[in-house]
Amino acid sequence: MDKLTRVKVYVNVVETGSFTAASERMGISRAAASQYVAQLEDHLGGRLLNRTTRHISTTESGLMYYERCKEILHLLEEADDMVSGLSGIPKGTLRISAPSVFAESHIVPIISDFTKKYPEVKVELMVSDRNVDLVYEGYDLAIRATKIEDSELIARRLASCKHVLIASPDFLKTRPPILTPEDLKQQDCLLYSYTTGAIWPIFKDGKDYSFKVSPLMTSNNPHVLLEAAINGMGISLMPTFIASDAIRQGKLHTILDDYESLQLDIYAIYTSRHFLPAKIKTFVDYLKAKITDPPYWDY
Repeated sequence: MDKLTRVKVYVNVVETGSFTAASERMGISRAAASQYVAQLEDHLGGRLLNRTTRHISTTESGLMYYERCKEILHLLEEADDMVSGLSGIPKGTLRISAPSVFAESHIVPIISDFTKKYPEVKVELMVSDRNVDLVYEGYDLAIRATKIEDSELIARRLASCKHVLIASPDFLKTRPPILTPEDLKQQDCLLYSYTTGAIWPIFKDGKDYSFKVSPLMTSNNPHVLLEAAINGMGISLMPTFIASDAIRQGKLHTILDDYESLQLDIYAIYTSRHFLPAKIKTFVDYLKAKITDPPYWDY
């Protein structure tokens, strides 16, 4: 078997953490995967992996070799995309990073429709609430709700990302009226753990009423905070793409509607390069068509 195949097997073994998972990903036997890596080590004259009965890990040289090989394979795939992209037909594997809740609620249905329309495209969707490094981690595209500051990336705006203060009707019935941001300081609050400085930004007529939250509950999962709010635990600040359904159903009410809060935009972000593969360009166009502005989820 040629060296390129051996390298691909090795990279998959490192990424999946096992020969079994790598072989399943590539559609080969476990024995073949093990043999290819052994042949690669023989060719290089050094050990790439530490093997035990339950675990494998890279040696120091194996880690360096993996990082360079991953970069080379990504460049090779880009070259393939460049040629196939000239035909204008989307094809190949599209690697996407997106925030977990947004991906589950809004990106997955779009991907489902897209792959039916373009069956030669396969998708790897990785959910993460951190900003991934598109180049180093090998992503084609990232979906982010943010303020764009990195000029080295191309960012196509998809829609606004409005945040609202919400609480359940039962919670609001048992508490004094909330008429100003100052009233929030005496309330039970539910905080997203990645909120910068634990500060809720609140503005009106150019004046800043932002304050640092002392939360009753903190979570890194927005769905947890949504359910906590619906169950009357307190007040939360969250984007409408999460809360809108519950607001429309009457499970949550918005608070301080005459004030403004965090305003972000949702972008499709990809690396700046002269040639854009058809799979990326077509998918970004598809996203823009499906995610209207104002966004369809706003109540």
